[in-house]
Amino acid sequence: MKTIAKGILTTLLLTLTIGFVFGQKGVEDGSRFGHGEDSIRCIKNLSLYREYARQKNYDLALAGWTIVYMECPKASKYIYIDGIKMIESAIKKEQDATKKYVLVDSMMNIYDKRIKNYGQKGYVLGNKGIDYIKYKENTVENFQIAYDWLKESIALEKTKSGPAELLTFMQASNALYQSNVFGAGDVVADYGVVSEIVDAVIKKGGKDGTRMQQAKAPIDQIFEGVATCEDLIPFYTNKFAETPEDTEFLKKSTSLLRSLKCIEDPLYFKMANKLNSLEPTSELAYELAKLSNKNEKLENAAKYYKQAIELEVDNVQKAKYYLELGDVTRRLGNYSQARTYALNSIELDATSGYPYLLIGNIYAAASKSCGENDFEQKAVYWAAVDKFIKAKTIDAGLTEDANKFIEAYRPHFPDNETIFFQGYKEGDTYKVGCWINENTSVRAR
Repeated sequence: MKTIAKGILTTLLLTLTIGFVFGQKGVEDGSRFGHGEDSIRCIKNLSLYREYARQKNYDLALAGWTIVYMECPKASKYIYIDGIKMIESAIKKEQDATKKYVLVDSMMNIYDKRIKNYGQKGYVLGNKGIDYIKYKENTVENFQIAYDWLKESIALEKTKSGPAELLTFMQASNALYQSNVFGAGDVVADYGVVSEIVDAVIKKGGKDGTRMQQAKAPIDQIFEGVATCEDLIPFYTNKFAETPEDTEFLKKSTSLLRSLKCIEDPLYFKMANKLNSLEPTSELAYELAKLSNKNEKLENAAKYYKQAIELEVDNVQKAKYYLELGDVTRRLGNYSQARTYALNSIELDATSGYPYLLIGNIYAAASKSCGENDFEQKAVYWAAVDKFIKAKTIDAGLTEDANKFIEAYRPHFPDNETIFFQGYKEGDTYKVGCWINENTSVRAR
């Protein structure tokens, strides 16, 4: 008895060459089974082969299936379903590459004949494309062929497309991109079509939604591995306009934009801001604060820093936010409030010397507005230098920065003559007035 692999190969080689001439008896007059003895022969072999096929005894099923397939191709859709199963079994057993490719080509013919006799073009093309990639050699030409079939399938099936078809389509698109046939924009465009279907099916729920959810991650990974800022911005601009309150989309898209360093585009800020309004977090508020700060939108930055502080539970992180809020407030010219924020930072994290560097710079910036005469204004720099000294005392790692500030501001100290005429000498205690209200030591420049 022939093995299933050899039997299928022989049968389908024959089918490819003479099958459409030899025996489409039911088709010749448009009937399902043909007429007379042909009809009896077809019905008998259909019943016989189907019973063996149900048992997966393809060796015994082959003879009957061949008769039905070649003589009455409209007898049953199972001719094609079972035929694919039998030829797939033969492909897996066949060791010879040339013969295997003949079997694959024959499999494609079975799909084509099914479409001719039973329609369902979109559905069948999807399966055809999957099997072509699965069993054909991975060449650029083969990926292109399968890609075209799958693309047509998805266009016809839309939300009826299965997860395997959608994932395989994206894999083919990516393979063509990796081979420089496609650009990144082509893959992004394909993802746009696929992701819309995936999201719609998942949203609908049920078994289909569960199955589609499993395919979503690998589909997204293909997209993420190809996309660039240049491709993502127009894609997400349209998507954001369509679904501005879809939190899952906003989380995924902002995360990808962030990982690809696309945060400089205004779209990122808009999407992150929208997500922050829907599901605020300290991390997101802080990121919006930093972006606003960088773009010199200081009032907005202060607003987001305050939100980040309110939502944050970790004291060290909160201390960091207070420190940066203090610097923004300094640049806004509210020196007293800026110092308060720096002191809040110290209270939360006493191990950091950075708040003292900030206070020192706040004092230096406020010198012209804190004192009624030149001497009193210059005396503010003594208090500023005190903070720089404190900073490096707490954190030796800040010594270099602190010393730079000390050297930069020391020339602003009053000279010995001015100090003398004001009734002081070096080393005396002096109280800086206005809102600073701190004791310091008299020093000459």
